[in-house]
Amino acid sequence: MSLTIGLTYDLRSAYLAEGFTEEATAEFDRDDTVAAIESTLQSLGHRTERIGHGRQLAEALVAGRRWDLVFNIAEGMYER
Repeated sequence: MSLTIGLTYDLRSAYLAEGFTEEATAEFDRDDTVAAIESTLQSLGHRTERIGHGRQLAEALVAGRRWDLVFNIAEGMYER
């Protein structure tokens, strides 16, 4: 059974581009980490959609986007 899986994550480069420090973003994900997870899920026959961080997830839900499940590796900026 193929699922549509949304991926949520905190991409380090996105936070750096917003002006956050190297130290503040040290634990966030790199694009190659997200790509590896995405590739593995696709190799298992699933469709994936990159969503992004929590705010982007909320915006997508308000816009009516839906997935069979969401694979979450987002940690958040200040709290888990």
